[in-house]
Amino acid sequence: MTDGYKVYTEAFLKRLGQWDRKPYRGHGRPPVWKYGYPDCLNYGQVVKTRQGKKLEKVEYKVMSGTIPEGWFNTSAVERMNLTIRNSMARLKRISQNFSKEIKDLEQCCDLFRAMYNFCRPHMSLSSGTIKVTPAMSLGLTDRVWSLRELMTFYYRKNIR
Repeated sequence: MTDGYKVYTEAFLKRLGQWDRKPYRGHGRPPVWKYGYPDCLNYGQVVKTRQGKKLEKVEYKVMSGTIPEGWFNTSAVERMNLTIRNSMARLKRISQNFSKEIKDLEQCCDLFRAMYNFCRPHMSLSSGTIKVTPAMSLGLTDRVWSLRELMTFYYRKNIR
């Protein structure tokens, strides 16, 4: 779920897009290959139109998949964006910290993602005195990691 910012649509297609075509029925020209969203992806947009400071209308667009009526809401996405901006100086709106190269920004985002999921307990997942991270709730780990553990963890992809 995103807002109507065009860059998001392009980024989704670049990252998750795939070539596909309809099945050939045996007569006429074969269907053309098209690059688009995979069928398994549910992706929608909430597009808000404003006239000055006044909100004129809100449009809900299903870009891919099937999204039930009334399910559209960007509050979770906006909350996550705020958390990321507040945690990473490189993404703050007014800041002297910036990445000169996109590779540096990507690596910083990867580090934040790992820290957010393994090292940072979340109140919505925790109950009482037991601190729980998103990685713990998914069963990827059984404890809250320290930043030292995260940075010294030896990660190896299984190649088969």
